[in-house]
Amino acid sequence: MGWIVGLLLVAAGAVIGFFAARHWFLEHSDQADLAAQIEESKQQFEAYRRDVVDHMSTARQLSEQVADIQGKLSKFLRESEQLLQSDKEWQQPLPLFSEDTLRQLRQASILEPDRRENEDLSEAPPRDYSEPGSGLFSPLKQEEK
Repeated sequence: MGWIVGLLLVAAGAVIGFFAARHWFLEHSDQADLAAQIEESKQQFEAYRRDVVDHMSTARQLSEQVADIQGKLSKFLRESEQLLQSDKEWQQPLPLFSEDTLRQLRQASILEPDRRENEDLSEAPPRDYSEPGSGLFSPLKQEEK
């Protein structure tokens, strides 16, 4: 009976050894390394996919903002063009002089031709010269020499 117990112990040791070796080889073999690399690649792919989805969402939002701003700019330019093309009171040219000054200038220009017609321009000296003549070119001094 001692030898049966020995045989059973050897058989039990063989079964336990078989499963332990199988488990140890699965963890430390190339297949286990490949399985770990595949799992890591899956995680990296999922992170990359999330980043791409976030990027596309941000790009879509920016595109909508650009389209909105472009629409506002187009509307502003259209309104500005219509405003410039329409005749508005404030777009009329501003007078250089006030209304009172213009009235005085008109009156002066009406009176000025009458006064000039009455004067004989060939006999009267210009107003900016003095009557008796003075200075270096006065006629009296030239006659004395």
